[in-house]
Amino acid sequence: MPNAVYPFTRFTYSDGSREHRAYTRLPLRIHNPATGCALVTWGLVDTGADLTLLPAELAVSLGHKLKHGRTSITGGIEQTDLVAYAHTFEIELLSADLKRALWSTGPREFDCLDSNPPTLIGVEDFLHRFRLLVDYPVQQFQLRW
Repeated sequence: MPNAVYPFTRFTYSDGSREHRAYTRLPLRIHNPATGCALVTWGLVDTGADLTLLPAELAVSLGHKLKHGRTSITGGIEQTDLVAYAHTFEIELLSADLKRALWSTGPREFDCLDSNPPTLIGVEDFLHRFRLLVDYPVQQFQLRW
């Protein structure tokens, strides 16, 4: 069974400050199949999110016209309605050292939010394919597929 182990990540910002805690984030390469553009980013593992959500700035930087996508309403925090715009991407799961693609969604639609949240990795379109083992004392997690 293939697997990958990832450390929890704690980002340092451009002003030198650090996040107060480390998070379960996955290194990802996100492609726009229509333009061939891709970028590497981090996705927060969100077992409470039904769907993966991508920020508007990511969609635009990869060549999508944000508000030209199919629209839907998604539930935000406290079930606040948010307008989402669907666009086609391929998301690759990268190794912890960012050097290899380990798994891919293939081209499919993902929702993008104008509010620019962090990239949130949801259950129905990503995480349900994996067994997720989180070790808080050691500050690492593992995906098996």
